[in-house]
Order: sequence, then C-alpha cells, then structure tokens
Amino acid sequence: MARALDLASAGWGRVSPNPLVGAVIVREDQIVGEGFHASLGAVHAEVAALTVAAERAAGGTMFVTLEPCRHHGRTPPCSVAIIAAGIRRVVYAVSDPTETAGGGAAELRAAGVEVSSGLMTA
Repeated sequence: MARALDLASAGWGRVSPNPLVGAVIVREDQIVGEGFHASLGAVHAEVAALTVAAERAAGGTMFVTLEPCRHHGRTPPCSVAIIAAGIRRVVYAVSDPTETAGGGAAELRAAGVEVSSGLMTA
C-alpha cells in the first residue's frame, strides 16, 4: 500500500477534481504492475496497473488507495476491468464516498473477488 500511496502523488495537480489514486498489483510476492491516475479523463490507476501487468495480473492481489469505481463515466468501471483480469484479491485504503462511483467493492465481492479495506493493514 505504501507504494500505491507514493504512486498516487504523481498525479498531483493534474487530476482535480478527482482524487489522487495509485495502484499496485502483486503476484507471487513480486510487483507485476503499477499505475496512477495521471490526468483528468485518463485511465484510472487500476486500469493503468492492469495494462502494465497484462496476463500476469491473473491470480494477483491489487493494492489501491481508493475503492475501485463501478460507474461508466469518461472511463469504464475499474471493477469490471479488475474482474475481467482475474485479480483474486483487492485491498483498498479508503471507500469511495461518491454515490456514482462508490460500491465497486460490493461488485467485486459479488464476482468472487476477496476484498478488504484499510490503510496499511494488509
């Protein structure tokens, strides 16, 4: 999670009004993908990390600073991309408080992904 927090800061000044978000994918104790939300309207951190990890994401754990989104906006829902990539576990630092984007954790759980939350607890 510490690495995800570091990555998130790379979007400073470029993503407002959206939050700074970083994501790291780990598989077999190795980082296989990482990303951050780089600019308003660009792919979200989760999708950026999934793109880097490619097929290595399957069966991995994603650490992300914000609950993955579930809404269709400028970008497709991160929850759908995470499920499609075969991520087995997601650990997020804080819940998304917005009505439109929040709820991604519930979608992930419904699809059989193990989900937990809390800053620096996993």
